[in-house]
Amino acid sequence: MSFWADGENGYGTLGAPRAIELLLVEDRPLSRAALRQLLGEHIPTDRLADADDLEKALQISTEFKPSVALINYQLRKGNALAIAKAVQQGSPTTDILFVSMQESWIALATAIQSGVKGFVLESDPPNWIIDAVNALRSGYAYFSPPIALMFAKAYASNTQTPRITNLSSRELEILKHIGQGQSNKEMAHNLNISVKTVEAHRARLMKKLHIHSTIDLVRWAIQERLIPS
Repeated sequence: MSFWADGENGYGTLGAPRAIELLLVEDRPLSRAALRQLLGEHIPTDRLADADDLEKALQISTEFKPSVALINYQLRKGNALAIAKAVQQGSPTTDILFVSMQESWIALATAIQSGVKGFVLESDPPNWIIDAVNALRSGYAYFSPPIALMFAKAYASNTQTPRITNLSSRELEILKHIGQGQSNKEMAHNLNISVKTVEAHRARLMKKLHIHSTIDLVRWAIQERLIPS
């Protein structure tokens, strides 16, 4: 089935397939609407598609091969890194731009390690987000000034640990759910995996970070601004 942006429902099935320039992945309706309005001023609405989960993002990217996928780093219903990976599997030529609510060098380092070409903040001026989209559409990387400065300071001072960059997308997802106070059983249900698989991911996660208790793990993640306090 073909999907195309219709400016109201995000995509439809009428008419011939349209060329999609940008895929917006956002599961917060108000944020999605605001970004669509901003981006629609610079990109024809019939060249802008949106998705709110991995399955839709993969389907649209596979069929339409968008130039850029703009993904909310703090999605409620999934892991942004996993969605970025799925999008690029469906369309290897699609460049990924993350939009984050928080300044976190750990999130940035992990994103870069996964091949992301751009990173901006929700609090950045709107024109910076447009600049980022246009840069990626033209084949360039883009990191907004606060992100670039934060990253440079972190590596220049050498005070931050790169341990997070060794974590897989699934381990990051487990860490996010631990930060939300979920039990192994709840995580297994929400991620559609077994409790034993959750336990294995959790054990590997703590081993990689050299942390030996859940309380210390949550404290560390909050300190590094990987999860909200």
